[in-house]
Parts: sequence; structure tokens; C-alpha cells
Amino acid sequence: MTTIDWVRHGQTYANTQGVIQGQLDTAVTWLTPTGERQAQQRHQQLDLTPYDRVLVSPLHRAQQTARWLTADYAGPVTTDPRLMEAAYGTWTGQETAELLTQFPTAFDPLTREVRPAVLSRIGGESYLQVQRRLGQVIAELVVDHPHEHVLVVSHGLTIKNAALLMLAAPATLALPEPTNLSLTRTTVDPVTGHRYLNSYSEPV
Repeated sequence: MTTIDWVRHGQTYANTQGVIQGQLDTAVTWLTPTGERQAQQRHQQLDLTPYDRVLVSPLHRAQQTARWLTADYAGPVTTDPRLMEAAYGTWTGQETAELLTQFPTAFDPLTREVRPAVLSRIGGESYLQVQRRLGQVIAELVVDHPHEHVLVVSHGLTIKNAALLMLAAPATLALPEPTNLSLTRTTVDPVTGHRYLNSYSEPV
């Protein structure tokens, strides 16, 4: 089996301010002191021994998190742009609260996430587009490293889409984004191609 563990980055200043990050990569999207403590705590809990390799989103918040997680890891750590957060188009860097006031039907009332159909209308990426790039990463791992255990450091909507991909589920808001530093485990059988979502958003 190819096992992929997905860890979301730690808390950022944008998270605390209710700012939509998407692929924004400025100081507001860097880890807060709380986010650094979360990464340290996950590092203490996470046994790195089983991992054959680590893949990381190029966005600074993911890179910061990965440095904490892999502080004493001797295996390969690779940056892959396909693991970036989804693009939010013209809403990148804007406050969710203000957008909710202006466009209340664009958000799910429970999760407060932007509805999938809205993303493409504001110049962002659709769930399908995100899943296409994630599917490439997963397929390459299954073909090139069929029996490895891989750690991926990525983002909320990205990991959510990886989970939906495992379930072959349609674009939906029913599955909330994973929390900061949570762990999601997926496996793929390299022989049959069967995909499994073993766990989702296990807290730090």
C-alpha cells in the first residue's frame, strides 16, 4: 500500500484575522507563535521513523511547519507546487466577514467556506482543478514509490480535496476543512488502485 499522511500547516496571522489566504504568501500568512507551538507539539507526537519521504507545499506557512516537523528527519524533503492551497481569485487577502456581508449566499452557513461553484466565478480554482494536480502527485507516488509511507505538509482546502478524491465524492462542503496541524491519512492499493480515507483531521 502507498500511505500518504497529510498535515495542515500551523495557525497563521491570516487565520486569526479571518483573512482568505489562498495562494497569498506574505507576512500575514506566516505562522503565529501559536502556530509554531502547534508544529512543535505535532513534532513531539509524530514518529518520523516510518516515513520514506516528505513533500511540502512551497508556500511559506507550509515550509515553516515542515521545518519544525522534520527537525531531526534524515530522509528526503521535497517542495512540490502542486500541493499549494487552492487559488481564491479576487477574494485572496480579503476578510471573510466582509465578504459574508456582501455575498452571504456565496458561503456555506455552517462551515463558512466559499461554495465550490463560486470559486471559479471569482477567478479561483475549482475543486476539480485542485483534484487534478493532487491526482498527479498521488499517481506518481503510487507508481514510483508503491510501498512507501509519505508525509505531506499542505493546506486546508487542498487536504479536503485529497480526501474527497479518495472517496470519489462530488465537490461538497459537507466535509469541513481539516484543522491546523491535524493529520489525515489516505492509502492507495498500487495493484487494484483502490483508494481509502483512513482518518480525517486528527487533532494535534
